[in-house]
Amino acid sequence: MFIASELIPWWLVVTSTMLMLLCCALCAWYANWSAVREVPARQHLLLGGIFACVVVWMLSVHVIDKLWLHFLGVTALVTLVGLRFALLVGAIATLGYALLINQSPAGVPVAWLASVAAPALVSRAVVYKVRGLRSNNLFLYLLGVGFAGGILAMLATVLVALGLLLLCGQQGWANEAVQNWPLILLVLFPEGFINGMTVTTLTVFYPHLVKTFDEKYYLGD
Repeated sequence: MFIASELIPWWLVVTSTMLMLLCCALCAWYANWSAVREVPARQHLLLGGIFACVVVWMLSVHVIDKLWLHFLGVTALVTLVGLRFALLVGAIATLGYALLINQSPAGVPVAWLASVAAPALVSRAVVYKVRGLRSNNLFLYLLGVGFAGGILAMLATVLVALGLLLLCGQQGWANEAVQNWPLILLVLFPEGFINGMTVTTLTVFYPHLVKTFDEKYYLGD
């Protein structure tokens, strides 16, 4: 989701900017850059993640003036590169997306909170939950992390987006979204399908590149 900067109050722009910069600084500080340097394929994943996010987001729906809605793909990103790199990649992708749709960078932090931070945190929580089940069933990982993770991530974005709309003073938009809540189901399943198929494909063919996948645990020696 991207809200035009002129609809966002200045205090929310400042607050969200400080929060995004703080989170990105911490992620950059604690991220495992040595692993990225040692494996060139991971460098390609990071660059490809930026490109893939922008491409997916460009397939947006502009049904309301100054509001863009789009699929996320963040669950797959977290699965591939981890939470810290996903937040960093998402920040760069959000800035690129804003420039491509001719919007001010001032709207980037709010969009990052809704479209990157919220779904990324939920996706990482799902990964921990699946690990906590102590089952080495491969389908549990693929369906739980990929499909279910994508659905829950989109649901988190929807809830955060509603809160941001209220903070932006767009009570009418928020009420309309709540009244038409069944339409949310139309985006939950496709989001789960997109992430699920991405995670499944890469886990099957390139399991060593999927950061949150333990190849030895799920596939044996």
